[in-house]
Amino acid sequence: MRLRQIEIFYHVYRSGSISGAARSLFVSQPSVSKVLRHLEDQLGFGLFKRDKGRLIATDAAHELYADVDRIYEQIRMLKKSAANIRNRRGGHVRLGVLPSLSLSVGPELISRMRENDPLVSFELTTLHSAEIAKALFEKRSDLCIGFERLDDSRLTSRVVGEGRLVLVSGEPMHSGDGEIDIARLNGADFIGMRESGPLGTLIASALAAEEIEPNEMVTAHTYHVALSLARKRVGCTIADQYTAFSHLGTGLHRYLLDGLPQFQIFAISLEDHPYPHLIEGAVGYLREVLAEFDGTISKLGTC
Repeated sequence: MRLRQIEIFYHVYRSGSISGAARSLFVSQPSVSKVLRHLEDQLGFGLFKRDKGRLIATDAAHELYADVDRIYEQIRMLKKSAANIRNRRGGHVRLGVLPSLSLSVGPELISRMRENDPLVSFELTTLHSAEIAKALFEKRSDLCIGFERLDDSRLTSRVVGEGRLVLVSGEPMHSGDGEIDIARLNGADFIGMRESGPLGTLIASALAAEEIEPNEMVTAHTYHVALSLARKRVGCTIADQYTAFSHLGTGLHRYLLDGLPQFQIFAISLEDHPYPHLIEGAVGYLREVLAEFDGTISKLGTC
């Protein structure tokens, strides 16, 4: 199948008519009919049956469309990429960040870089830890920010900062600000996390080491949801400082936990990235952003 045939088939299938496909493609109806007829001749089977002025897709067309739809999506992405490249003047950076960094670190990094060079364009995507390597290898991301080092010779993992874990609650759990003993979680109503990556493992290991068993009332899949549940006073939860001190944590009680170690933050990119100057620049600004965010850890309690 030629590209033009794929386009014609796709639009006829979606619209259910020759006229609808012609309007979508800005071509004449006879040209659509001609290409469609040639395609059916080439394939050796019919794709549509005519019924009262409409085209009804055959079983063969339904089966073929599943593959054509995927191909056409790739064509749209290719056209979008070409347009981005054509309109790009200062470079383009595709950032992949964990959901917990998507409301704070990611936007602040982009803002900082655009202040320095307004011609640089960006794409910001949220990824889970297990998706980072694949996104880089498939070149869907240029730079990813994660909570664990990826040991692969094709990747460069650099420590760009450290973070703390924060206890978040909808009601006070401490007489003042500052740190709270991790033992307070034993038997406390708790919002747990599932599939939460390296930080989830760190939290589970620390609780197990101290033989602390919270009363897990709800299990959430993202820190954003966990904070929303804490706001409803379903229980307390543990989140990274970037989620806790984003706008989602406003009005909640937030405490450092004595007994939980700090975690490292990594900037990860391909070892042979074609535009290393863009990556190095982004990493430098990322270090600055994380250093400034560290100052927020002193703003504990309700705020």
